[in-house]
Amino acid sequence: MRKSLLTAVLAGSAGPVNASTPRTVVYVTSQGLCYGSVVTPNSLPDQGPFQLLAPSTVCGVGTFMTQFGPGDVGYVGGRWVTADGKRFSCPLIGPGYAP
Repeated sequence: MRKSLLTAVLAGSAGPVNASTPRTVVYVTSQGLCYGSVVTPNSLPDQGPFQLLAPSTVCGVGTFMTQFGPGDVGYVGGRWVTADGKRFSCPLIGPGYAP
């Protein structure tokens, strides 16, 4: 279910962030922790730094993973790019927790 919610954002959903905003979980490999995340409206310019976000099952089925998280050099605040080049915002919410 989480993967399908993020897929909707990657397809270009829009609207305010509220209680019904899609949520997902991201595993941060450099920390060995899972973080909750809120999928925000897709309104990012193509310029600037982005982190690669890939599918994962470390924190559960339909979750994702990345190399850096909050507090790490290299974390860019939840600005993601997928392997196929889609860009979106999905900030990580701490504290992180063990998978």
